[in-house]
Amino acid sequence: MRVVTDEPLPITDPRDEPAPFGTVVLLTAVSAVAITVIAHVLPDPPGMKLMLLGPVALVAFEVVVHEVWWKRWWGAVPAALAALVAYFEGRDMISDVLPETWAEPVAYVAAWTLFAALFALASRLPRTDFTTRGSSPGLPPR
Repeated sequence: MRVVTDEPLPITDPRDEPAPFGTVVLLTAVSAVAITVIAHVLPDPPGMKLMLLGPVALVAFEVVVHEVWWKRWWGAVPAALAALVAYFEGRDMISDVLPETWAEPVAYVAAWTLFAALFALASRLPRTDFTTRGSSPGLPPR
């Protein structure tokens, strides 16, 4: 038996959903590892151009799954700044413990992973879509 109601179903925009934390962090970390491996396997290292391709998988995932929108992407700037600091400071700190050949790849992967984690967390705030959480005063209930 099917129940029919007069209430419309809430329309949710997938762009209002936060980035999936585990998927984003794992996808970015795996892509950073892949870029690092490729950069170290090639006989002529490509330099920073290839190293900056780390988030390509993250961007491709976001574009394929959802439209890229400011509600999701505003946190990319603070996440990128934190990742840059983590990369340069982390590379120096790690080189005290590990050889220089290992310090840079470890710092690179850690920085991109930090970027992805901060980006995914930032995509949860600020929540600007208040229409799906109950009704506001003066509006009819859903």
